[in-house]
Amino acid sequence: MSRDTTLLHPEVQAIIPKFLEECKKQGLIVKVTDTVRTKQEQDDLYAQGRTKPGNIVTNVKYPYSNHNWGMAFDICRNDGKGDYNDSDGWFAKVGAVAVKLGLEWGGNWKGFTDKPHFELTKYGDTNTLAKKYGTPENFKKTWKEVEKYMFVERNYSYNGKVKSFKVINEKGENYIKLR
Repeated sequence: MSRDTTLLHPEVQAIIPKFLEECKKQGLIVKVTDTVRTKQEQDDLYAQGRTKPGNIVTNVKYPYSNHNWGMAFDICRNDGKGDYNDSDGWFAKVGAVAVKLGLEWGGNWKGFTDKPHFELTKYGDTNTLAKKYGTPENFKKTWKEVEKYMFVERNYSYNGKVKSFKVINEKGENYIKLR
């Protein structure tokens, strides 16, 4: 499983730095542990606790996890208190930060809660994505259009020096913050 956030949908990529920074401001040290999953990785996780040893960690096969579509990531604590220790309500605090930024938190799910899980559901659930695009690979081909308005490079000249920035705000509008 990948920890590479650059494999995620551009809008998820844009949220993660804000998420990590806001968590840090609140003393919540977070580490991204799982981003995009291949078919084999998803199916292996699904087998865990069923046909392979271990606890059940997912209820969906490929392609019905938002990890397969680049729309989800998992986290753990990174503060020396135990990766998944939640005795102090740590995940609920982190979940509240994510929800404020427009992510869905797996800790709010009914039935099968998944406290380390966060996803962007703006484009619909995985059934909707599968009906519209067929495969995660086809969906990923549409990301170039999103990137056109999200990650535009801008040049800024100050005192005769030109600097280049890739910029975005929460609305997908590009800007350069000067101070």
